[in-house]
Amino acid sequence: MSAHLGLATTEVHLASWPSAPDDWPRLVRPTLHEVTGLCAALAFATAALDLSNRLAEV
Repeated sequence: MSAHLGLATTEVHLASWPSAPDDWPRLVRPTLHEVTGLCAALAFATAALDLSNRLAEV
C-alpha cells in the first residue's frame, strides 16, 4: 500500500506500507495535532510552489 500526494504537474510519493492489508485506512488514525501540522505543511508547500511558479513566469 502506498500514499501519494497528487499535484497539478506531478505526484509525490509520501510513504509505503508493503505489508498493510487492503483495509489500511482503518489502521491510520491521526491525532488532531498531526492533522493540524499536516495542513500547515501542505499550506506552506502550496504557497512555496505558487511563488516558484510565479517567479518562473517572469
